[in-house]
Amino acid sequence: MRLFNMAVLKHVRIGMMVFVFITRCSLLQAQVRTYPLAKNQSIDYFLKENPDYSFQSDLKFKFGKKDTLDLPFFDDFSESYLYPDSLNWLNNQVYVNNHFPFRPPTINVATFDGLDSKGSPYNKTINKDFSGPGDSLISQPINLKDSAGSFYAISDSMVFSFFYQPNGLGYHLNGEDSLKLWFKAANNLWINVWSVGGQAGTDEFKHVSIPILDVNYLHKGFQFMFTTYTRQVGNANQWHIDYILLDKDRSSIDDSYNDYAIQNVPSPLLRSFTQMPYPHFSVNPTIQIADSVYLRLSNLYKDPKALQIRHQATYNGSIIASTEFINSTKNIGSQTSAVRNLPIYTSFVGLTGDQPIVINRLIEVRENGVANDYKLNDSILFTQEFADFYAYDDGTAEQGFGFDQNTNPSNIEGQIAYGFEVTKEDTLYAIATYFNQAVYDVSRKRFTYRIWKELSGVGSGKIDDIIYESDELSPTYSTANDWRTFTPHYLDTTLILSPGIYYIGWKQESMYNLNVGWDKNYGYSKTPEKTNQNIYYKTFGSWSNADLPGGTLMMRPHFGASKEIYAVVKEFDLDENTVIIYPNPAENTVHLTKAFELIRICDNQGKQILEFWNSSNFDVSSLKEGTYFVFLSDNLKRFNTAKLIIQKR
Repeated sequence: MRLFNMAVLKHVRIGMMVFVFITRCSLLQAQVRTYPLAKNQSIDYFLKENPDYSFQSDLKFKFGKKDTLDLPFFDDFSESYLYPDSLNWLNNQVYVNNHFPFRPPTINVATFDGLDSKGSPYNKTINKDFSGPGDSLISQPINLKDSAGSFYAISDSMVFSFFYQPNGLGYHLNGEDSLKLWFKAANNLWINVWSVGGQAGTDEFKHVSIPILDVNYLHKGFQFMFTTYTRQVGNANQWHIDYILLDKDRSSIDDSYNDYAIQNVPSPLLRSFTQMPYPHFSVNPTIQIADSVYLRLSNLYKDPKALQIRHQATYNGSIIASTEFINSTKNIGSQTSAVRNLPIYTSFVGLTGDQPIVINRLIEVRENGVANDYKLNDSILFTQEFADFYAYDDGTAEQGFGFDQNTNPSNIEGQIAYGFEVTKEDTLYAIATYFNQAVYDVSRKRFTYRIWKELSGVGSGKIDDIIYESDELSPTYSTANDWRTFTPHYLDTTLILSPGIYYIGWKQESMYNLNVGWDKNYGYSKTPEKTNQNIYYKTFGSWSNADLPGGTLMMRPHFGASKEIYAVVKEFDLDENTVIIYPNPAENTVHLTKAFELIRICDNQGKQILEFWNSSNFDVSSLKEGTYFVFLSDNLKRFNTAKLIIQKR
């Protein structure tokens, strides 16, 4: 035996080395991945904060409307929040948002999923092997019988049109899913007039035109309805509907509209982050400020358009920046979209006040000398916030992130590390994590938080320098602290970080999906499907950031004096939170879903026109037609700005 053939032994050793190498490679292939969401946490929080809210589909009666709507019927959801406008719709199962669609025709869409109007799964269960009815969207009755004493006829060329998109940035559909459109005939029967089956992948929005060719639809109580049939997997299998128009004197082959619009929330004022602590920003603002603001615009018209853009910012009610309308040097081609960049302003340097520093931003788009048929989608109000944390994400999760739980073997230790460059010596007192309600329950899984000064093999890192590790924890799903449902972990030791790069993350003992929020809109304005390269994972051997999906992780390090995170008074964002203003456009009385201590109406130059106190409604009959801005402040001294259109009949 001692005379064993050395050539054979050499081959055995090589084979063993190959086996070890292959094993290591297989372990390295224990990839991270994204998962579907189970709930809609934005809706869940809204209903918890507004327990008396109800969708009032009869609002049209309260504002002197007829019992049926007249032509044209139009809704692009650009002025709706969370739920569709009850003046147009009878139910509120769909979710109005701008973070799940991919490049919609105009900002905001109606998203169909497997969740009810409360943001919870239908039948209160998740079962990927069961399919059933999903969301529906039912219009108010529309008068297709007569107008001004004349009866409508087929010769009036009525056409119903809309845009739709399967999937978007949500989780993928398959052949079991479907979207259908129904028309209501004079005999009250619903007729299926169009349908499409689900498919994987993210497609561009498609245009659909359906002419009204049956006299049975020409009655006073005409309605249309979208319905879905879907696997019961929660906040997934999504369809997105936008830009619905029903009108006469149209051609069914015409897919052009004399309209241009903002497509998405513009990029932050910061180069790398969506938010960071203002004292940290102030150390060297020059390197933190973005080169420009990126904005995606769409042109729905048959000819190119050269658009003008205006960017305005206010802080504590005062205008700190306002550009004139800037002429575009490049046309936006016919029926396409394009990114435009605006010069950055630096007037948000040197602001005083307590954190959070909240800058209200307004962007408006117009075309010189050309009337735009639809004006509500030409402007957007949003905020730039400086709180006590660093963030790459926008606060909303489209998917969940974690290790692939199908990895075999499953008893592999996994680690996630998330890099942040800290600019100022400060105390790190908490890590806030967005834990999703997931399709797969991991509420009893165990993990530990870790903080590293350096990672082996990353940059100049020589070792895994762990400077903090928590006790074992389980995911906590929080809706009580903040609508964004970030759950804080408070460090049990004082950890003062000097300027430099640090990594926050976690370690788990086996392969399961912790389902931390994943923001698919990271870098959306400029580079769709951009991946945050500051995320690293480790299963065996080396750290890697290869093969990450597009997007970014939703974890945030908090600095400064310890406080009750998200229980503090903060700004609320009307594009994503708290209040609905209706009707909009308005003529006489405007209503809010809750009372505010102060309501201030200003024109588009920032000049105050009207002021109201301690009310949930106010009279605007004295205002001329045009665009105004409503500044709201509640008794907690939270504030924001809403856009209001005055339109006289």
